[in-house]
Amino acid sequence: MRNYKVEKNLVGSENWLNTSFVSVKGVPDQKSVSETKEGSEREEVIQSWNNIAVMRVTSENPTKFFIGFFNNKTSQYLKHELTTDLEFGMRIGPDDINFMVLPVNAGDKVSLELIEQTTEADPKYTDLILI
Repeated sequence: MRNYKVEKNLVGSENWLNTSFVSVKGVPDQKSVSETKEGSEREEVIQSWNNIAVMRVTSENPTKFFIGFFNNKTSQYLKHELTTDLEFGMRIGPDDINFMVLPVNAGDKVSLELIEQTTEADPKYTDLILI
C-alpha cells in the first residue's frame, strides 16, 4: 500500500480538522423513530419527545455553522446555517446520541457545550429556540 499521509506530508494535528460534539444519554421511555416511516409520521414521533438537550455554540468571532447528530445508526446535519454565540435546544429520543457542530468554513474553530438536559416545559427556557 502507498502511505498517502506520509507521501503528501499530512502528518500532524494541523492537517486534521476537529469537530466539537457532546454525548447525551437517551430517554428509554420515548417512542423510537425506527418504528416509523420517513416523513411526517417520523416527525410526529420526534415532536413527541419532551426531553431537551440545551446547548451553546461559541467561537472567538461570529462563525457560521451547521448542527448535526450521530448515533450508532446514522449521521445527519441540518443544511441551515446558524451563527455562533447561540443557545438552543434539541430533542432527546430513546437512544444515546451525539450532537455535533460543523463550521461552514472547515478551518474555523467552534465549540459545543451541553448546558443541561431538561424538558420542553422548563420555564427557564421559554425563549430558547428548539431545533
